[in-house]
Amino acid sequence: MKNVITALSISIASIIAFPAQAELIQHTDQIAEVQFTGNTYELGKHVGIVAKDQILDSIDRFNDMLGIMLPGLNVIGLSKSFDSQNIYGKLQKSSPDAAAYIGGLAETLNRDPNLLLAVGMSDEAILESQRNGGMGFLQSEKPAYNPSAPAKCTVMGMSNKQGKAWAQANFDYMGVNYEGLIVLNHTDTDGRTRVIQTWAGLIPYGGVSKGGQAILMNTMADEGTARQNAQGEILADGATPSFYLSWEAYNIMQPEELIDVYQSHDSYTAFFSYTVVDTNQAVLNIENNFGGKVNYSMLDKQAHANHSLFVDKDFVNQNFAAHTLERQKADEKLMAGASIDQRKAVNHHFAEDKALCKGRGEMMGTVTSTHFEMNGSEVDMFIKTDSAHPEVHIKNY
Repeated sequence: MKNVITALSISIASIIAFPAQAELIQHTDQIAEVQFTGNTYELGKHVGIVAKDQILDSIDRFNDMLGIMLPGLNVIGLSKSFDSQNIYGKLQKSSPDAAAYIGGLAETLNRDPNLLLAVGMSDEAILESQRNGGMGFLQSEKPAYNPSAPAKCTVMGMSNKQGKAWAQANFDYMGVNYEGLIVLNHTDTDGRTRVIQTWAGLIPYGGVSKGGQAILMNTMADEGTARQNAQGEILADGATPSFYLSWEAYNIMQPEELIDVYQSHDSYTAFFSYTVVDTNQAVLNIENNFGGKVNYSMLDKQAHANHSLFVDKDFVNQNFAAHTLERQKADEKLMAGASIDQRKAVNHHFAEDKALCKGRGEMMGTVTSTHFEMNGSEVDMFIKTDSAHPEVHIKNY
């Protein structure tokens, strides 16, 4: 049964002309939804108020996990690196909206913005572990399936370009991400709604844009490895913080706007792909590659695992990145025979089967499997975690 807590309206008359409206819905002990109307800074403040204990506990668990992945790696050390590179300052310049959210969250949590970004930009932490010999995005040497090996995400979507579409996304990540999931259902001061799936309010990993597109996010394990092989820096001086890409995707009104978002900067601290599903247009796949290149395609059906679909690399083999080639092949096989009327149950079952789903190992595994049903600009999200918890239904209307 849903435990609904209605938060008091927060007066922000000095910033906008009407009070914020907010509600916290605890769907399960793993997934909460924050429904909020107001500006982004106040959204961050409110999330920090209603989920403070949950977020701070999550940061502590993330810190413990880093120490297991690579002895000596911790959030404080990462945040000092972020401070020295002025990551929050760079985010303020590249994405004032993202910085406003982090700033509001930092105020109510009484934590430095760079410390929150050191957690929110978790790919950089994992890449730091990987390049120093700890656990990273690479597959273990064991050829057999290993639930403790690094897990990866797999996404797919299709549109009939006549008002109907669907999408499916597996978010596979660290074991600490199994709990503390917070969905931000945010309506801005212009009345536009975006839905952002997050871990602990800090790691965005998919949802719905303000334009009503399904946003499916993936890590590009091969691009981070290519930079590592070239001895490139993660927090390079001229690199734009990846939280810019993590956040700005949900502000688009049309898929093509995300291309401009990617191309606005020459380099980034991490490498992401997005599959953007619109009911009236072809599906967009876009990725940033090591070296500054942005590649994309628009097709009726798209799928993406954790390697570039445009740039081949000799180290991407059958064992790389939790069998990313096998997952891509499985996705494309399903999509080839899929129809626009394919049932949710079929897609959920496929997403829960090998090779897409890794189960839930102690270190890594499948955090959520999300199905998107789309009619016009109305999007229904059906989120599953594990067999012990019911499916959670969240919508943008």
